[in-house]
Amino acid sequence: MTAKQPPTSPPAAPTSDLAAEDVDAFGDAFGARARRGLEEARAIHQRLISAAGPRDIANTLEPYNQLLMQVERSSAYASLMSAVHPDEAIRDSARACEQDVQSFLSGLSLDRDLYEAFAGLDVSSADEDTKRLVDHTLRDFRRAGVDRDDDTRARIRVIDEELTKLGQRFQKNIIDDVRHIEIRVGDSVAADGSDHPLKGLPDDFIKSHPPDSDGIIRVTTDYPDYLPFASYAERGDLRRELYIASKSRASDQNEDVLRQILALRAEKAGLLGYASWADYATEDKMMKSGARAAEFIERVVDIAKDRAERDYQQLLARKQRDEPGATEVADYEKIYYENKVKSESYAFDPQSVRPYFPYPQVEAGLLDITAEIYDIQYQPAQDAELWHQDVRAFDVVRGQQRVGRIFLDMHPRAGKYKHAAQFSYRSGVSGVQVPEGVLVCNFPNPRTIDGPALMEHGEVVTMFHEFGHLMHHILAGDQRWIAMSGVATEWDFVEAPSQMFEEWAWSHETLRRFARHYDTGEVISAELVERMRAADQFGLGVMTVQQMFYAAVSLTFHTADPAELDMLATVKSLQQRYTPFGFVDGTCFHANFGHLNGYSALYYTYMWSLVIAKDLLTPFHAHGLMNREWTERYRDRVLAPGGSRDAADLVRDFLGRDYRFDAFEAYLAS
Repeated sequence: MTAKQPPTSPPAAPTSDLAAEDVDAFGDAFGARARRGLEEARAIHQRLISAAGPRDIANTLEPYNQLLMQVERSSAYASLMSAVHPDEAIRDSARACEQDVQSFLSGLSLDRDLYEAFAGLDVSSADEDTKRLVDHTLRDFRRAGVDRDDDTRARIRVIDEELTKLGQRFQKNIIDDVRHIEIRVGDSVAADGSDHPLKGLPDDFIKSHPPDSDGIIRVTTDYPDYLPFASYAERGDLRRELYIASKSRASDQNEDVLRQILALRAEKAGLLGYASWADYATEDKMMKSGARAAEFIERVVDIAKDRAERDYQQLLARKQRDEPGATEVADYEKIYYENKVKSESYAFDPQSVRPYFPYPQVEAGLLDITAEIYDIQYQPAQDAELWHQDVRAFDVVRGQQRVGRIFLDMHPRAGKYKHAAQFSYRSGVSGVQVPEGVLVCNFPNPRTIDGPALMEHGEVVTMFHEFGHLMHHILAGDQRWIAMSGVATEWDFVEAPSQMFEEWAWSHETLRRFARHYDTGEVISAELVERMRAADQFGLGVMTVQQMFYAAVSLTFHTADPAELDMLATVKSLQQRYTPFGFVDGTCFHANFGHLNGYSALYYTYMWSLVIAKDLLTPFHAHGLMNREWTERYRDRVLAPGGSRDAADLVRDFLGRDYRFDAFEAYLAS
């Protein structure tokens, strides 16, 4: 069967470059615009709590729905702009707006009048979604402390406001602290490049990092520099230097900020009657308690530890070929020697597949695949307001109906969020507004790179992963109540759909649709994809225990007494306990572990979700990834319900049974 012709890149959506406009004038208007929804929400709130007569859907739930829509109008806009806008003053203004929104929401969650309004509702004859909304809202009120005494509620509100400010500072310190190493190039470099300090790196990387007039090459800690350098640079001293620079970012500021965050979280948990923040944070998740999260971490480590040890011994054996007396592999050497083993033992060189993944081709292929499996189309959004010339916007259409809008902000720039994430721009509400979501990534930019913007396959996987979140947000946007719209399931299920969708970036069935050599047009072969998969399986044990190390840091930091917690010593101890790699002196990982802010104690969710994701894939392994019967069943039974049902029920409805560990254990054993 011949491979499907690669999709052509969709027509470019209209662009604008706010950075090139009069930023001062835009900045003057930004604050007022960002707060417009918040001001309207305050007005709705007053009308809601002042409503006369018995409480019902019309005078309580409907205005509350409108209130949340208006709050999101400010919060989503401010959150996005604080992460992506080219102008620092506007990013700072957006952060200030975020603080105002969080202050308002904290006040709402502790508003006794609003709580009494919900408590007075009789929804016994209402539909299931409405009953669920009221039940969960009352639960969240109680978890916020609305039923505590006045002094306690006042203190909780202060804590919430301080946590918002500290969390923003924690993230900003990481974003702003871009470090670099300086590499001096000798007066002459051999014609074959054998003595070039960047030896081992791809040609396009070397070309994009020429020495300056003083013969200095600068390599930064941003991902487009860091990942290739850590993977391929032959000089171990330089890899170590860049690793230390990366893992010590924000260390001067964030240790103190993090200590304050942990203390405030512990205080709030205590005021609400919980033994720790970990217990508080997990209670309304699938996991239910910090103790169960700890048990899960140990269960996964027990499953993976033998494989992790085998992986490590292979890495060490490979290093000993370079250094016969070596007795250990350092953490900064892990990626480099993984690639060496994959290239030599599995006949796979990660660089060999980069020519098949120029960015425009990957984007077009991703849109083509999701359009087919979810029965949607993408049309350039002619009226979209964009914040940078690299951003593209598309309306998501089914038949003649627009069901959502997506924005793709996919390339790095100064001041922008450094990782990959999906931002909610607007949640869908049936008959009122369609969902809008934004993908924020840092992949090679065809506009600024001299030559093809080639992606690592790992970056392709990341792109598919984040697009999984985006599709969840869009396809779950047809809800009556905004609180159930989009990715509104339990937090420890949130990653499952995106992790599951990574499989579409690994299968020849789907890769052959767009993975063509940029120069020759050759379609990626099934044999090469098979070797990619086999090589990817190497290091799975090490990766798994490494993730559990991160999860243990997250959980332990939120279980221990903050006043007695030695963060650096704890990180060292946990790294030694869970991973085979020793701590590298000079680093301060926890100061730039951004998930400690957003995820707090819940980093375990990545692996918990992966357990479920592997189970969700079982029908597709049997029927094919492009099987429309199963893709649409998945769309309708797992994604489309949003937060209207418990995650366990969604999985049961799709699989016809409860989720199990079997597929995950088989994955680790493969």
